[in-house]
Amino acid sequence: MDHHSHGGGGFGDTSFSVVNMDLARRFWYIIAGFVGAFLLCRVVNTYKSQIRLRRRTANSVEFPTKPSNRVLELWATFTAVAREASYPQLHIPIRGVSWLTPPPMGRVIVLVVYWIVVIYMMTHEAIYKDAFHWERIGFRNAWITVTQVPLLYLLASKCNVVGFIIGTSHERLNWLHRWVARTMLVTATLHGWHFYADWARSELVEYQIKLQPMVKYGFGAWGILLWACISSFAPLRRLSYEFFVLQHLLTAALFLWAVYIHIPVEARYNVWFAIAALCFDRVCRTVLLVWQNVKFLPDKARCNGGQRIGHQAQLRAVGDSITVITVKDVHFKWRAGQHLYLWMPRVGIAEAHPYTIACAHQLPETCICNSIQLVVRKHGGFSKRLHNFATKAQAAGKRDRLTVFVSGPYGAPPRWDIYETIILISASTGASFTLPILESVQQTKSTNCVKRIDFLLTTKQGEEIDFYVARLHELIEQAKDADIELNVHIAVTQGSSTFANAQEGTKIREVGISSSSSSGTNLPATTRKQVQEKTSGRPPSPNSPTDIEQTAPAVPVERRRSSNASTDSHVFYSSVRPDVEAFIRGPVEATGGETSVVTARSYFALSRKTPLEEIAQKQGASIADDLPNCYPESNPYDVYRAYLSRVLQKVTGISQPQKIYNAISQPRKNRGDLALSVPAALLEVIASQKEVSKYLRRWEEHFPEDDPLFKKPVIDGRFLNFYFKPGPLVQSIVPWVREKDIEFGSNKMLGLKDRKNPSQGKKKIIVEFSSPNIAKPFHAGHLRSTILGGFLANVYESAGWDVTRMNYLGDWGKQYGLLAVAFNRYGDENALKEDPINHLFQLYVRINAEMTAENEELESRKAKGEDVTKLEANSLDEQARKYFRKMTDRDAEAIDQWQRFRTLSIERYRQTYDRLNIRFDQYSGESQVSEEDMSAIDKELENRGITRDEDGARLIDFESHSPRLPRVLVRKKDGTALYITRDISELLARHREYQFDKMLYVVARPQEIHFKQLFTILERLGHQDICAKCEHISFGMVRGMSTRKGTVKFLDDILRDVADKMHEVMVRNKTKYQEIADPAATADTLAISSLMIRDMRADRIKDYQFNMDDITRYEGETGPHLQYAHVRMCSMRRQNDLSNEQLASADLSLLTEPHAVNIARTLVEWPDVVNKAREKHQPQVVVQYLFRLADEIGSAWVKLKVEGTEHEVMKARMAVFDAARIVLRNGMQLLGMNPLERM
Repeated sequence: MDHHSHGGGGFGDTSFSVVNMDLARRFWYIIAGFVGAFLLCRVVNTYKSQIRLRRRTANSVEFPTKPSNRVLELWATFTAVAREASYPQLHIPIRGVSWLTPPPMGRVIVLVVYWIVVIYMMTHEAIYKDAFHWERIGFRNAWITVTQVPLLYLLASKCNVVGFIIGTSHERLNWLHRWVARTMLVTATLHGWHFYADWARSELVEYQIKLQPMVKYGFGAWGILLWACISSFAPLRRLSYEFFVLQHLLTAALFLWAVYIHIPVEARYNVWFAIAALCFDRVCRTVLLVWQNVKFLPDKARCNGGQRIGHQAQLRAVGDSITVITVKDVHFKWRAGQHLYLWMPRVGIAEAHPYTIACAHQLPETCICNSIQLVVRKHGGFSKRLHNFATKAQAAGKRDRLTVFVSGPYGAPPRWDIYETIILISASTGASFTLPILESVQQTKSTNCVKRIDFLLTTKQGEEIDFYVARLHELIEQAKDADIELNVHIAVTQGSSTFANAQEGTKIREVGISSSSSSGTNLPATTRKQVQEKTSGRPPSPNSPTDIEQTAPAVPVERRRSSNASTDSHVFYSSVRPDVEAFIRGPVEATGGETSVVTARSYFALSRKTPLEEIAQKQGASIADDLPNCYPESNPYDVYRAYLSRVLQKVTGISQPQKIYNAISQPRKNRGDLALSVPAALLEVIASQKEVSKYLRRWEEHFPEDDPLFKKPVIDGRFLNFYFKPGPLVQSIVPWVREKDIEFGSNKMLGLKDRKNPSQGKKKIIVEFSSPNIAKPFHAGHLRSTILGGFLANVYESAGWDVTRMNYLGDWGKQYGLLAVAFNRYGDENALKEDPINHLFQLYVRINAEMTAENEELESRKAKGEDVTKLEANSLDEQARKYFRKMTDRDAEAIDQWQRFRTLSIERYRQTYDRLNIRFDQYSGESQVSEEDMSAIDKELENRGITRDEDGARLIDFESHSPRLPRVLVRKKDGTALYITRDISELLARHREYQFDKMLYVVARPQEIHFKQLFTILERLGHQDICAKCEHISFGMVRGMSTRKGTVKFLDDILRDVADKMHEVMVRNKTKYQEIADPAATADTLAISSLMIRDMRADRIKDYQFNMDDITRYEGETGPHLQYAHVRMCSMRRQNDLSNEQLASADLSLLTEPHAVNIARTLVEWPDVVNKAREKHQPQVVVQYLFRLADEIGSAWVKLKVEGTEHEVMKARMAVFDAARIVLRNGMQLLGMNPLERM
């Protein structure tokens, strides 16, 4: 083809070509000028960095990063202004179109300058009317388009020449690559349109296409460019990134081919320029790939990691969403902030993905010498397959080493050691970018300008950052060695982590690493250490056993207050969204030099408001101001209440919104969602019903018709009843629940000592519950205290309290002397080893029966006037008393025997507790109270005149203080201390040790008098402050069993019988039964659920009769009914196979059906239900709510079909069902149940 013109004679006639080629040269001169300007900036910044580092070595310079002269000061000001001007960005928050968010202002300015250059060249001496008007503009745009082709391919290169010159990386230039392509599409469209329009005017379109075949290639190149631009938009790019990359490479090659054929010879240098850039990139990357992955002499000694081709890698799944890849035997250097591309053929044969490089840190069964680590969060595609692969390998006990190939490192991060203060902000696995920066700064000690580092790590689920948190412990000490002030803030806004029990705003080192100064009489030092580690919550030392009940004798010890001191006070934990602006402002204002702020994401929307807050704030309401008991960040009802208070403040003219807020409550069923008590709101203003009615009518009339959240109120007696508008309710509460997930219903702020100052830490609570007597099997009577105490511990923990779960065992007293006598008479070592608890229990029942018969015989002889002195001296009762005296005197043989019984009992109890989802932080007991403490209490009681002698015994009379309380014996005439003395000593010891803010005794109702006596005595001893913190949580009895008579119903037997019944029901549905992985475990879970719900569905203070028929019911208000509702939701989710991302993008405005709205109305109540249950200490409140929610789910199940509906409707309905599943699961777990997914 000799001519390549649309009108003949090349890319236009001679006059056109000269001007156009000159403009093409100018374009590249301008590009070169900008590159040179950025190069100059790089040189100046390098010079400035060297000056800072030199000044750092001069001790007389306080702020080495501060500009040292006028020129550098002006330069710093100029760059700071330019930097600040580049940050603003207009975000489009609308779901589904947020990808249309324009670039930040800095990029916009670059684009505007670029477009000005392009527009100037498109129009320069081209727009004037003559015979060649259309052709001239067409040719001009053709030249402008083809001139940009080399720039397009230069900017796409990973081994980027432009980036190398100006000191940046390809990922920072790639955005411009896309915009150059879009600009080319515009100029190419103008080029083609002008020629087509000119031909159409002369009716020569078909003729020109036939005459000039290259025109078709022009249309083809334009179509390819159009496809490349469209497919690069985020929604299409994210559908399948691997496919996008492959088709994009093919598109790039086809585009060059089509352009090459389309343009004339004199313009083809642009194509060759682009090909050269492409080849240079590919050659460099190939050389880099070979150099990094081929080793001619591999070092086999490097943890068996050396190999000739590729690298060995170990995979470790951490939690449900994180995979840590340890790549071994790397021989290249890298800088903090760089990344590499990973190719793992066994997981993805044709996929290479970029991951940030991190220093290798030890994980279980992972070697790290000469290695790097990549931390990958599970999403979809490759990362999901990777995590599944690692999880299956770990579950199978495999330690496969995979061969991987790496390419890189890529990226051009700045120097981090030239700033005085560095602020590092990351979310979730973004810490794999910021943490290496922190490590690198601390390692450069000699020429380091950094004095302070503030590190913010935030996530929804704690498991996502547990891996990084462990590494932060190491960095704390390193920061001190490097003379750097390191402040670490960790925010886990939803799930749990290794810091789940950490105090809000307190230092990390206090979490699980506190020391104890406990010591015990007659205990060796090593044993005391083991006891301390267990009881203080500290992990055992490497050489100590993990189960101290098996190794450490639990003889009575003297307990002293433990120390929570820490060597570090700069690491803080939070469970609320951080205020990023405030986090940055503090260190910036405190620094005397220059600060660098580094984020792992370009847009860091951590302080995003909850959905209802956004709606309210559009109306100008500042939700939580002046409302101290309002928590809009965790309770949607509080948002509604606070918002309504603000609206009513304007309607009523009441100046104090707190007064209105306190007058708002939940009305009776079907009478609205919120109700305002008018008399309560106007307590000091009106009194008569007539005046109330006047205000009611006025406020009802003036309430705005167009309020976004509420319908017009309805007058109901002395109340104004308000109804939520269904649309905002559903569209807010469903995403709120799904976003909060496991944390919905929790409010960690409630447990803070000072809400305005979280650094004061959490309030502490001890929950004492279960407390069985050792050597006796766990029976149904123990169940009430155990599950009630477990619930109370859970509900206070969800409110942010620092909870200590304590099991105060009945492990001391004469009965253990009697048990020892029985074992010495009838004990069988083989039976003890085979089934220790039941064997000891049988001995106890037998010896107790014998002692009862013996006592009856003695009484009979006494009645006949016989002398029974010798018989009494050798009676079982006297033998037991003497044996117990040996225990209190620390007789080694007696203590060893007792300790053996205690350890075996705790072992067995633990199995039962694990089965019931119950855990304890401390196994205490009556034996832990020292005789010295009790003697001191006894003496103080005597000195204060509280006790009096009677027949050698000491007792307390309450007539002068609490006449209704019966007198209580403190010590027997033989000197033995009784329960009340032990409880006084134990309570005071606990307060010294834990400094608790509240303590709950979960003990049955028959002990009410005992606790009233205990608290009254403490008050008379001057401990009113401690008494005010203590509360007896009383509960009714389970009727129908007796320990002493041997008619007890053991829990294991009950659970077995109930599980058998549940299994019978399960087998009836053979299809579903076959889907259950472990039918026996599922039946056991159903049995436990049945027992728990039977116990907790009624008022805790009431007794109930133990009835097996009632417990084994499958229908009605039972545990299996709740489990079935949860299983149905899980089954629906599996069948419809919608991802979390798809549900998050659901159009909830489609949910207009009453059943969907009713579910949303029920969901919004959940945080209030949890608060009410905690305040009343009533699990019944939660149980009743869950049955109500299950009923709403059941009703909606029939009406709101999901499967088979239109896709958007299916997503919306599945989202509301999934939100219901989350709340149902949260409620069941709060009660202590284990929610099933199949049954």
